[in-house]
Parts: sequence; C-alpha cells; structure tokens
Amino acid sequence: MCNNGCPIVVDVEDDQAVRVTGDRSNPIFGGYTCVKGRAQPSFLRHPDRLTHSLKRQPDGTFAPISSERAMDEIAERIAQIVELHGAPAVAGYWGTMVVANITINPLLDAFLKALGSPNEYSAITIDKPGKIIARALHGSWMAPRQGFDRPDVALLVGINPLVSYQGAPVGNPGKWFSEARQRGMALIVIDPRRSDVAKRATIHLQARPGHDAALLAAMINVILSENRHDHQFVDQYVAGVDALRGAVAPFSPVAVAAQADVDSDELVRAARLFAGAARGYATPGTGPSMSGPGTLVEYLVLCLETLCGHWLRAGERVRNPGVLLPTFSVKAQPAAPTPAYDIGQPMRVRGLSRSAAGLPTAALPDEILLPGDGQIRALISSCGNPATAWPDQERALAALNSLDLLVQIDPWMSQTAKLAHYVIAPPMPLEVPASSIGFDFQSLGAPAYGSELPLGQYTPAVTRPPAGSDLIEEWEFFYGLAQRLGLKLEVSSFIGKPLNPFTLDMDYKPTTEELLERLSHGSRVPLAEVRQQPSGGVFEEPAVYVAEADPDCTARLDVGNADMMRDLAEVAGGTLRPSAVIGHQPREFKLLCRRSTHVYNSSHNHDATNHGRPYNPAFLNPEDVTLLGLAEGDLMEITSTYGSIVAVTACDAALRRGVVSMSVGFGDPDSQDDVWRAGSSVNRLLSVEGDYERYSGQPLMSNVPVTIRPHSPAQVY
Repeated sequence: MCNNGCPIVVDVEDDQAVRVTGDRSNPIFGGYTCVKGRAQPSFLRHPDRLTHSLKRQPDGTFAPISSERAMDEIAERIAQIVELHGAPAVAGYWGTMVVANITINPLLDAFLKALGSPNEYSAITIDKPGKIIARALHGSWMAPRQGFDRPDVALLVGINPLVSYQGAPVGNPGKWFSEARQRGMALIVIDPRRSDVAKRATIHLQARPGHDAALLAAMINVILSENRHDHQFVDQYVAGVDALRGAVAPFSPVAVAAQADVDSDELVRAARLFAGAARGYATPGTGPSMSGPGTLVEYLVLCLETLCGHWLRAGERVRNPGVLLPTFSVKAQPAAPTPAYDIGQPMRVRGLSRSAAGLPTAALPDEILLPGDGQIRALISSCGNPATAWPDQERALAALNSLDLLVQIDPWMSQTAKLAHYVIAPPMPLEVPASSIGFDFQSLGAPAYGSELPLGQYTPAVTRPPAGSDLIEEWEFFYGLAQRLGLKLEVSSFIGKPLNPFTLDMDYKPTTEELLERLSHGSRVPLAEVRQQPSGGVFEEPAVYVAEADPDCTARLDVGNADMMRDLAEVAGGTLRPSAVIGHQPREFKLLCRRSTHVYNSSHNHDATNHGRPYNPAFLNPEDVTLLGLAEGDLMEITSTYGSIVAVTACDAALRRGVVSMSVGFGDPDSQDDVWRAGSSVNRLLSVEGDYERYSGQPLMSNVPVTIRPHSPAQVY
C-alpha cells in the first residue's frame, strides 16, 4: 500500500487475514515492515470499509448498488456527456495509492485515450513534478545514474527516507543508511528540521526554509570555481557550463550561508565532499518541490550529478536493470533535452499547459468551474482523495460539488466519496494478486527510488473479500465501462510510455493474473520464474552492461538551460518570493509540509495505525510554543493570506525556530472545527492563483507565510 512494498507473511484463518509480519526470508527486506503493512488485517475487516458500491440518492443519502448496475448507469451518463459536450468533458484523476495495484493506471490511461479525452490528471503535479520537467530540460543519460550502487556520498534535500521511503532503496532505510555510513559513505542533508535521517548526517545544513536553490547554486559555485568537476565527462558530454558558471557566480558561500543561516565553512565542505566522491547520488523531496521553484531545485541537483559525473559508463554492469520489464538498451551517451512544458493546447486558466509531468492538477478545479468550451463536467477519481489532497480546498470542494458526474473509487467513505454520485468499492491489498513490477518502474522512472538490486516477487491473492460483498477491481471497472461504450483498449505501461503495448480482447475479459502476465510480457526475467520464489528473490542474471556510445552521437546534457538560468538570476535578485529572507516576528512563521508514518499521504488514517492520534498536529520548536503562550495540546489559530485553520499544538525540538510543520491530507470539510477527530486541512491556507510555478502549475504548498495565535473557542472557522 506504499512505494516500499514490504514483503510480508500473512496468517490466514477461514480465508481471512488475522496477522501480518515481515517476511524474514526476503533477501533485501529481511522482515522489515512498517505499521501500515502490519495493520492490513485491521483495514480489511474494519467496520467502516465499503463492501458494496453506493449511489447518491436525491436526498443526498447513499444506497447500495451492484457494481454491474453502477457501470451501466455511469457508462450511460458518460455517453450523454460526450454527446453533448465532447469527450474532453470527461476527466480522470489518480492519486498516490496507485502504487497499491499496478493494473490500475494502465487501464485508466487506456480508457481515457479510447474515449478521446486528453484530460488525465494525477498527484504528480502537486507532489514532485519538477523531477520530470527538470530531466526534460537537462536531457537524459542513456544509462542509469550511479544511484544506490555503492555510493560514496549521498545528498538529501528536504527528504526523510525513514518516513517517506524515498531517497533510499526499498527495504529497511534505517539499516541501509547505517550500513552505508559504516562503509564510509558521507551523508549531506539540507533540511530545516533535524529529521530522522539528518541525525545520521555527516553534514546537516539546517537552513531557513526556501533557500534550497541558493544553497545548491553555492555548492555548484564552489565546485566550478575550484575546478572540482569531472573535466573529462563534462568536456565530452555536457553543454552550457559557461552559462551555469556565470549564473552561480553571485551565490558566494558566505552570502548564501548568511541568508540561509547556516555555517559557510560547512556549506563549502559539503560542496567539496560531494565533488570529491567517486560515486554518489543526490535527490530532493517534497519539501523543496512544494516550496516554490521546485523545477529549479531539481535541475540544479541534476547539474550537480552531471558536473560530478555520477552516471554509469561503458562497460559497467547495471546493478538493477529491472526484473519484470523488458531489457532496455543502455548506452554511455546523452539523449538531448525534450519538450518540458507548454506542450500541446494551452489550458483555459492562468496560461498553463501540459508539462512533461502531465496536466497541472491545481488547475483542474478551475477547468471544472469555468463555463464554456472545454469545461470538464465528469470526473472519475481513483487511488486518491481530492477533497483533502488538492490545494486550495474551498475551490476544490466547489468544483467537485459542481460536477455533473463524480465517480470515486474508494474502499472508504472518504471526504471525496461523500461528494460523489457513485462510490465504487474495490478489493484491497491481499485480496488481489500482485507483482513487484512497480519496483522496476520506480527504479527506471526517477532517481533515488526503487530497489538497489533486481528484486522480483509475485504473490497470489491470499484472502477472500468479505462474505456477501460485491467488489470490483479498478481495472475491471474501466474495462467494464469501455465494453459498455464500445471502446477498444490499447494498454501500455503505467508511466504513460508505449512500453510493452497490447490490445485487450473486449469480448473476453482477462483475469488479473493474465493482465499481470501481459504487463510483464518479454520481461528480462519471466514472471513464471519469479513465481518460483514466493518470498521474492534477487535476479541478477541475465546481466546488463552499459554499451559504448554510438559513434555519430552529438547530443549533450544541458546544464545551462535559458529558463533555469533566468530563474537563478531571479533567486540571486531576491525576486523569487520563497527565497526571500523574512524576519521572524513573535507571531510570524513559515508553514512547512511534513509526512506521517501512519498514513500514506491522505489514505488509511484509522485507529489501527494512528495510535489514538487521528489528527495532524502543528509542530513548533518548544521555545516558539512558549513565546506564543501555548502548551502541548492547546489549540492554535494559523492564518495565511488566504484563510485560517485551527490546529493542535505539538512540540518538536528538531525544528528550527520560526517554522510550523504539519502533514497535508487531513481535515474533514463537513466539520472543520473537529480537529481532534479528523485533523486540520492545511490546504485551506493555500491558493492556486497567488503563487504557482510557471512550468508545472504547482502552487506554493510549503514555506507558506502564516501567523499563529492561541485559538479562541468562541470563534468558529
């Protein structure tokens, strides 16, 4: 149910899961699990779990409806909308829980394409869209980064792998970092909080929030000015070095350190340490992504990697070439930059358009609310909870409530499900077969994700759905709609690329096992071979080696992209608001995003995992708590330019003073004052219009200026 995908052992009695433990025989995880995985039996039999699909009644209540009848009615309604307004009036959205079942995204993508709608939205553009956009601007090396393969140094920017399971290979992240540090790996962390991983760091730059781009630029300045870059690699494969050198020149370590409130000597030492390591990797997290210039931060990290030559070379073995995907061609050469933004037809709002990361989800509410040609009138939402996940909650709720058709696929009566016309109840993990192909996509799709080694695993369904239930898998729902609408589904990989494409037989519905077989057709290791190791195995053969470059290759990686250099100039001039220094006044703070161990973003916040704390506290440094006249457990009022919320006070001595840290994805729109039960919606403090990134449309979701004061119970927000 999260991107770590811990292998587990399930005790089953009478076809029901009763206990989950980590699988100690797995060669990578060795029995590691988190509270979310161990709580699966409680989720499966939870009294709030939906066991039948529901239809909204005229009076606003919900009544059970069979999945077949629901598909009949939904397909009929979609056909009417398409006839009146065209296929683009129908949109789809998928959230981060898509990682729980690899079959979901390919079928949703295929359904929308068959329908003729380009309007597929995802959580990517409100999470870390800059990773994909920056790679398009920079160009790609046609072999993997060194990544997790025996790194001598790791640079983590605003990311805590011990909670997010990103920035470290799948498995036990704490053990991996401990063993890597014992081997001599240096760990550099940039984070306003002394997080779990920062406590293990060689160097922790506990900077003021919003200074990530400046700190990275200063590191690049040190590396270039001291000629510490990989001259051979850069001379042969890289363009734009002079432009980058000029753009980072204003970022002297002394000036940047003073602005970010870190030690300048430590900043210089971090740059030298990173450049001096023969092997390494760097990755930012949601912290810098949501704090303003997320694409610029990701681009500068790519520049650091490229300047230091952290890419596999000809003749090197690819340590993790994937298992359940076809063997891909790897060459020691660049692929030129590709279109990164302003792709296709412009949207109707804020001058936005599709980027390499997809359509900007923050613009979807306006595309629903704005009348006229192109208005979205129907939305199918899967694997997410838009009512709590989308920024600018009031606008999001207005949009969801205005739709002609809202279908929410959800095992729970979530905040979005309460607004839907139809709620489709799916099975849950353990009730469906699964494979580790998601690890392969993670490893290939983004740096510092996925497995260190080629881990493969398949497991059948190990429990049955509840007795008397009527559940339908998400992919079956999209297949059923397509059948009723007379559509043919052309399926490819879930990352939207034409990898391993195939056409589904619309007269014979495959089983989930057959669909998993098709998705893994031609894989480096046959799925049948992976099945033979139920606890998972490391499949190192057949080996994959990096090939020599094509003799006629002239492409280069670009570290001097004009857009990025312009953005760097704006940071240097202080015109990018998130990088500006704001003096800390007694009630003036910066609101930072935070992850929680007991939920996967906005999902599964139940008593089985939350240890009696279903809300999201507002964490402050204890000295700030005292300064504000608050105490642990008091209610505070947090106010931004756009709104106010009430939150529960909590102390965190690991935080810098002047910041307040909260998890997103909480809060109940129906009872905003009941913060003890459902938490507080940080998204009510955000606006999609005021501050947003020009490339992805991602609004400012962290490093948000707010004021704090004790809450007066007499006032309701």
